[in-house]
Amino acid sequence: MIRYILLRLALLIPTLLGVLAVTFALLYLAPGDPVAAIVGERADAATVERARRELHLDDPMVVRFGRYVGGVVQGDLGRSYITRRPIVDELAQRFPATLRLAAAAMAIAIVLGLAVGIRGAMRPGSLSDRIATIGAYLGISFPVYWVGLLMILLFAVQLRWFPPSGYGGLLFLVLPAITLGMRSVAFLARMTRAAMQEALQSDLVRTARSKGLTGRVVVLRHALGNALIPIITVIGLDFGSYLTGSILTETIFSWPGVGRYVLTAIDKRDLPAIQGSILFLSLVFVVANLVADLCYAAADPRVAYD
Repeated sequence: MIRYILLRLALLIPTLLGVLAVTFALLYLAPGDPVAAIVGERADAATVERARRELHLDDPMVVRFGRYVGGVVQGDLGRSYITRRPIVDELAQRFPATLRLAAAAMAIAIVLGLAVGIRGAMRPGSLSDRIATIGAYLGISFPVYWVGLLMILLFAVQLRWFPPSGYGGLLFLVLPAITLGMRSVAFLARMTRAAMQEALQSDLVRTARSKGLTGRVVVLRHALGNALIPIITVIGLDFGSYLTGSILTETIFSWPGVGRYVLTAIDKRDLPAIQGSILFLSLVFVVANLVADLCYAAADPRVAYD
């Protein structure tokens, strides 16, 4: 396993370098001038030229790319054009909020998705199974921004149970976590139901039942344990996407995370902030998938890393 981990970590280098090169090229070839967003559209030509020179935007692209790669190797993602703060500090300040939101959304998805999926597998075709199947299709179909606005309208404006937006205690976390985790609840419910139905028909489960084990022990220990591989795959991919792609949820609920930071940087054409954020989020996604791969061996001893 150690050899597998080292190999995956070694593959991070060309992956992140490719992400960095593509992001750098696209941002600098995209229309628009970041200097105009910094100094304002009414600034005179001398001010614009001075700002461009201070930010080294008048250097050739190859020189700028080499300088940026050298800084990344040393752990320096540059400074924001807008706030003039190091990008590393900006991300370190905002990532805990994103992690908190992603963890809460994933916890909701795991609890509800596994419960609905297991019940549907144990009683296929029942009324509860049909309702859960319809709910799963609806959960997958509804876009995140629509669910978020509906949550705000119903639970914040009409019922006034939760605050509509902002960052604070547990009450501020409920609506964005449900909004973000809704699709994963649907995916996990469907995946768990299919995997559990297959596991319940396996020889392992039939042997366990023949030994006189209770239904709960058979389902939770033997059947669920045998069906964990595809479930872990969905959890790993979704949690990685939560950490890297919660832009809409964070924007709707004014959540001060990395996603909202990236959106603000794009709006201001803050190139160092965009590049640093994308590189950081790419690293987070790859690491999250690596952790999911390592969980396979813990869930199923038959999995081997060669």
